[in-house]
Amino acid sequence: MQTFTQPRMSRRHFLLGSGCACTAALTGCVTTNKATGRNTFTGFYSVEDDIALGRQEHPKLVKQFGGEYDDPRLQRYIEQIGFKAAQFTEYQFPYKFTIVNSPIVNAFALPGGFVYVSRGLLSLASNEAEVAGVLAHELGHVNARHTAERLSQAQLAQLGIGVLGLALGNSAVTNAVGQVAGLAIQSHSRDQELEADTLGIRYMSQAGYDPDGSVTFLSTLREHSMLEAEMNGLPSGSVDEFNIMATHPRTIERVRLAQRQADAVSVTNALVGRDPHLNAINGMLYGDDPQQGIIDGHTFVHGPLRFEFTVPDAFLLRNSPTRIAATHPQGALILFDMAKTERNRSMLSYIRNVWAPQTRFSDAEKLRIDGADAATAFTQGNSSSGAVDIRPVAIRGDGENVFRFLFVSPTGATSRFSEGFRRTTYSFRRLTPSEASSVRGRRVIIAQAHPGDTAEALARTMPFGNFNERAFRVLNDLGPDDILSPGQLIKIVAA
Repeated sequence: MQTFTQPRMSRRHFLLGSGCACTAALTGCVTTNKATGRNTFTGFYSVEDDIALGRQEHPKLVKQFGGEYDDPRLQRYIEQIGFKAAQFTEYQFPYKFTIVNSPIVNAFALPGGFVYVSRGLLSLASNEAEVAGVLAHELGHVNARHTAERLSQAQLAQLGIGVLGLALGNSAVTNAVGQVAGLAIQSHSRDQELEADTLGIRYMSQAGYDPDGSVTFLSTLREHSMLEAEMNGLPSGSVDEFNIMATHPRTIERVRLAQRQADAVSVTNALVGRDPHLNAINGMLYGDDPQQGIIDGHTFVHGPLRFEFTVPDAFLLRNSPTRIAATHPQGALILFDMAKTERNRSMLSYIRNVWAPQTRFSDAEKLRIDGADAATAFTQGNSSSGAVDIRPVAIRGDGENVFRFLFVSPTGATSRFSEGFRRTTYSFRRLTPSEASSVRGRRVIIAQAHPGDTAEALARTMPFGNFNERAFRVLNDLGPDDILSPGQLIKIVAA
């Protein structure tokens, strides 16, 4: 993902003051934004360019986040909320609202009116007003034209005024392709987030939603982010690269400002909409899509590719489109993915000559794992935390496929992990067709709590092991000491 460097203020002042005034090609590069009321530098990017850029990048971004989630009823629900808020925006783009098929809790937008929310975020939200707050915030980014600003500033920083006058012109949109999707999921600046907060509260309030929904969701997001970090053995303030708390960082200052803005807005019969939201997400896929493999406690199972393996209890499994990772709080790591090689190449040759041809290995040996040709070897390397021991394992799959484990542990601690690594290696097995067909994903089920129900008991079907009860409480907006009341509507995760 590309990172852009802002130019120095003196240079930027020169570019805006001298360049735009003196160069006819740059006429109109500073415009007054109808949503924010401030003058912004958007270079050659017009509102029409915003739409063109969004349309070009839309398929890429959807693919990056697991494709569109196929649920027409839920899609209509999101469109209803989104268009209700969008009618009050200053720029009437041809808006499109998309649910991406990702368990990651996030929302983002492309220029030109393309707004995205993950099913992971929808499962975490407690009511319709919170969803409206998220969508309206993204509409704020779209209408403030933050992406056009960032692209223009990046081009100035990279090209300079002389090159800019020659290189841009009609090629502005073309040069931006490939940058836009990255910008959509990069962290926004503090000022841009404040603007999006302000605009979002304006839009959702005018649409009749309780503006406090834009604030209440924050506490749930913070709890979720802290839990995610702890499950990965990281400090509680850490966040995932694509988590909404990373791409839309909210400081205490921002929270307080958003709260003041929400408090200042008076909405008659403000809509919260808890029951409609719970009804909309009832039956929605939760966590991993079985088409991409699912995590069941400490076991990863992939039905379509017909395999499974189990990691040691202290490791936390995470799934992504490209690989599976299992992390240990003490710095050990297990990575799993697939690759291809020639049908007649041995797995030992594959490790030495294909997987890592420039690496000096020792302790190389052939193995048989689940009846298949396999091999392993040993090497050492360095990570950001210090020296590590590395052991690759390659297992022959069907045809040209190779299943690959990479076991990494801090040098000096490998003896503590070696038995668990070995058990993980030999836990790998191919599923029978009937076993593969029986793999099912988890779903969010809305139910009433019965007398005697506890969070601990209802959390047992969740896929997070020792973190199940905490995850259940975050999902249901329950504090550490809150108890369930008979008749209370709750989200249950069922296999």
